[in-house]
Amino acid sequence: MSSIVELNEALAILITVVVLSLVFGSGYILRGDLALYAIITVIAVIGVIPHELAHRWCARKMGSYSRYVLSPIGLVLTLITAIPWIPFKIIMPGFTLVVPSRYEPNYLKRLNGLSGYIGPLTNIVIASVSLATYALLVEVIAGLPWIVSTFLKLNSYINSWIAIFNLLPIPPLDGSKIWSWNPGVWITTFLLGIGLYVVSGYLIGVF
Repeated sequence: MSSIVELNEALAILITVVVLSLVFGSGYILRGDLALYAIITVIAVIGVIPHELAHRWCARKMGSYSRYVLSPIGLVLTLITAIPWIPFKIIMPGFTLVVPSRYEPNYLKRLNGLSGYIGPLTNIVIASVSLATYALLVEVIAGLPWIVSTFLKLNSYINSWIAIFNLLPIPPLDGSKIWSWNPGVWITTFLLGIGLYVVSGYLIGVF
């Protein structure tokens, strides 16, 4: 079995979004809560596309070839954890392929570290903005509409989880590349992701 699936990049991203919407939203489908499933699908788009495009942008900016591809094994594992009763969710249906323009050790370390870092950092920024927006709106709007409140809290929760998962220092996840490049950056970013995850999880009643 090939380690990647060669598809049109836009189609590969679309498949990834659908799979992740099932990973986070399959329980809502079973309960017949299609409104929440729709919110989860929108959040999957917000969580995946900027993350992968950030990887690609950084790699290309550093002079390397880059595009998003599907991983057959990762796709299957991700779909398995879409079963609602499996508590731990795997998020690895695909990855951003990076082909270095040169093979100098220092360049490779920096390329892998920076291009790996910017993906989960994007999710942390999205989670932080959502959480801050929610806190601000709660203060200035009495009776914040359910759909707005739910979207902002879930957007923070899911994006922080995507960041945490990708930051795990286990190859081939982003965290292993960041740790190799700069452990201090990894520790700071991982702790920030954990903090956002705990706060947003508390707000939606997970903790």
